[in-house]
Amino acid sequence: MQISFSHEYPKLHGQKSAILLAVEFCGRSDLTEKFIEYDTAYLGGNYPLPPAKYLVLVFLGDEMIPFTTVRRWTEEKFRYYYNSIGKVFNMEVICADGK
Repeated sequence: MQISFSHEYPKLHGQKSAILLAVEFCGRSDLTEKFIEYDTAYLGGNYPLPPAKYLVLVFLGDEMIPFTTVRRWTEEKFRYYYNSIGKVFNMEVICADGK
């Protein structure tokens, strides 16, 4: 399985794969500013997280460093990730500038 990131996020600690541990459903207003700062920070800024419904995915990386990632909610994404709990995802960074 594969999961992509738009930037190099410090929270990933350069890990290359991770096991999906949990999937949580929430609205943007349910997330604290401290969590948003942690989850969206990358070198040079923060990824925007506008008001919407989201899935918070909780992973344990291949170096045993846990991290989260927030993905916009759809019923299809929820089913996909929920059915993937316990599976390993290979991680790739696809920067917006194509690098």
